[in-house]
Amino acid sequence: MSEDAVLETAVSAYQRTDPADVSVNAICQMAGISKPSLYRAFGNEDGLTLAALDHYAQKVLSDLFAILQSNQSLRPTLDALMDFAVDDMRMETGCLFYKMRAGKHRLGPKTRARVDEIDRAAVEAFAAYLEEQKQAGAWDSDQTTPLVARYLMEQIGLALTQRATQESPAQIRAALALALSVIKTT
Repeated sequence: MSEDAVLETAVSAYQRTDPADVSVNAICQMAGISKPSLYRAFGNEDGLTLAALDHYAQKVLSDLFAILQSNQSLRPTLDALMDFAVDDMRMETGCLFYKMRAGKHRLGPKTRARVDEIDRAAVEAFAAYLEEQKQAGAWDSDQTTPLVARYLMEQIGLALTQRATQESPAQIRAALALALSVIKTT
């Protein structure tokens, strides 16, 4: 089995439950590989979770960043972010990044560092987009742009978490729309 196939298996397993609750033995069994083969490919469990997170970031989180870089105005971008959180089938069992972030104290040091790095990059991407829109006069707030960026990111994360608990998409969309309504367009 190729490394990509093992990573797809690991991502799927980690996404269905708390990543720290998925053993290397379970990944090996699901992927149909031996533990020594997995360790040769990824070094150790931390190497596997790090590689799975990077794989997920390339395949899924890159689409989230692309929404922020699409040069759309504020309302269509917020709508696209909402669609991503509520309708994207890859989020049906939640978001691997948010799951790892919530339980990062249970992950290895390299994976924890990568979770923090992705988190910082996401906040910076949200803040850069919002600041650009603010400068264009699309919205205004008494709050700092980094705070609003973090708020926006956390609201999307909550919606993704609700997806994992199989809450009604209509209910998730309504709650997310309410949460995002504080970002008033001018």
